[in-house]
Amino acid sequence: MTRWIEDPSLEAPDGHVWVKPAPEDCPNCECHTARVCEGQAWGQAERPTYEDGTPYDKPCPCETAASRS
Repeated sequence: MTRWIEDPSLEAPDGHVWVKPAPEDCPNCECHTARVCEGQAWGQAERPTYEDGTPYDKPCPCETAASRS
């Protein structure tokens, strides 16, 4: 399902707010978007954090699987 990100810079003069689609999550891991894992761009992506702000400490299963092949 597509999520939406509010972008205050896209506010319309009549008061409504435009939102743009958020990147789709990777179906195989909780730590990256689908675009990062499909493009194997883990080194360019920021590591996520848990809801309380602590760093995500689990290895990415997509990155681990790619390094084995």
